[in-house]
Amino acid sequence: MLKLATLIHNPGEPDPDSRFADPRQLAELGYNGWLLYETTALSGLSRLESGGDAEIARWVEQAAASVSASLESARHAGMETFLAYDMLVLGRHLVEREGQALTCKGRPDVLCPASERTLQRCVDGLTGMLRRWPDVSGVVLRFGDCDARRFPHLVGNDIYTPRCPRCNHFGRAERITDLIKRAHDTVVEQHGKKLIVRAWNVRPNGMHDTPELAQRVVQDLPGDETDDRLVLSFKFTETDFWRYQPWNRASLVCGKRPVMYELQCQREFEGKGGIPNWQAGLWRDGDPAMRNQGEPAGLAEVTSRVNFAGVMAWVRGGGWGGPFVKDESWIDANVFAAPRLADDPTADPEALADAWIADRLGLNRDKHAEAIRAVLLRSPELIRQSFYVEAFARSRPDAWHPAADWVSDDLLDVEAAWRMVQRLPAEQLDAVVEEKRRAAELIAQLRHDAQRALGDRDSSHAALSNTLIYTESFMEALRDLVAGLAAYRRFKKDARPTDAQEARTSLLRAQSHWNHHTQRHGNLRGTATPFREVGLWELTQNMLAEVADPV
Repeated sequence: MLKLATLIHNPGEPDPDSRFADPRQLAELGYNGWLLYETTALSGLSRLESGGDAEIARWVEQAAASVSASLESARHAGMETFLAYDMLVLGRHLVEREGQALTCKGRPDVLCPASERTLQRCVDGLTGMLRRWPDVSGVVLRFGDCDARRFPHLVGNDIYTPRCPRCNHFGRAERITDLIKRAHDTVVEQHGKKLIVRAWNVRPNGMHDTPELAQRVVQDLPGDETDDRLVLSFKFTETDFWRYQPWNRASLVCGKRPVMYELQCQREFEGKGGIPNWQAGLWRDGDPAMRNQGEPAGLAEVTSRVNFAGVMAWVRGGGWGGPFVKDESWIDANVFAAPRLADDPTADPEALADAWIADRLGLNRDKHAEAIRAVLLRSPELIRQSFYVEAFARSRPDAWHPAADWVSDDLLDVEAAWRMVQRLPAEQLDAVVEEKRRAAELIAQLRHDAQRALGDRDSSHAALSNTLIYTESFMEALRDLVAGLAAYRRFKKDARPTDAQEARTSLLRAQSHWNHHTQRHGNLRGTATPFREVGLWELTQNMLAEVADPV
């Protein structure tokens, strides 16, 4: 059973100061595999070429040296090692030199999936990587997304979007299977390594979120279908790591092909670990908000329906920007649970929570442990009620973007929130406002109990209650913002003075709570960097001007 851990390091962002950068700590938690995500920046470089740019050459060599050191560290920890590789990606100097032989017609920065030259060059880069690091266990291949546009020395794109006279006839399934066959021949047949193929696609209608396409791909894959040297990897959610997601249905049509599930310990759309967000129950049983739809649930049920090969835990990273976490405790809870659920998909999430509190925090079943336990077990509902609007999420025609991107990474987009409120049926506005009120009430209770229990503890545990203060002011701002937007919408329709008063009161409270969150609570010991906003002041000030008391 592979229990693979990875840290997602984004180009241009500081590497996280994380205990999980040490593979020994992960090995102690039960992980047996280490994925070097950093090698995505070396995709498509057969000899780590720089194209003559001395500065880029130094950066590439430093990146390669860092990879070598990380691989050595993982091997000393007794872990299998894997390299991340993106296709279609090539060195920019190569693309500039060979031009239309590699790219779509009229699109010099788009690699063509029907170009034999392009595909061979990508395979050459993969071969070069395996020759440089021959002792690795395998490769994790991504083709539905890439980071090449963020690196000056790379050109790349996903395999789905290119359309030109050469590749327009090239169907989605054919594009995928052709690429996988080439990678399989290189990684498995020629080098005797494992190939983990990520089904992920960043846009709808790819292998990851389309069971029909996944089934067509699986039918044409190379090798024996039970051979564990070729593994298909899916995020456990149907689309991205959001709530209101059924279990990934495309993962259930793979026959006897080995399947692993990706788990994000630091949920990018839900506070990134600066806010408590216990995932064990969602991983084991699926999203409770989706169970009434008759979909397959979590690992406890699904692992008997697939050839379960293990999990890939994103122990840190995912998304872009902040919040940047200073205390990893809430993330650590999920990192602790992931390998245990891989070993026993029916493990009790409450028992796992108790084990984490005892093993990692050193707290037994006293009032301190009970306060932390309550935060963990109630956090999934807190997150759902705060970061999502149920009425909107259930109105979506598909599983993509269930929160209208009003909160993404550390950015609160108030214009997006207002568009979402405007789209809701008028009779659902009260329920939406009540949803946010319940969330604020819940975090207030959890914060109160934790402060009472942990106030006399050492600073490392007191920091946990600080994160709840941080969370509370953020969720109070969301509560009052949504209430103000709903009241303003009603005022615009009927011009009732009571609606104007409610809009004034709520919007001013939202501004106040936002100031507390950004100027005070984001600076408390152990808290993450505060959330940012776009449009909050402009939109709310304009609304307040319209609903101002007449002189």
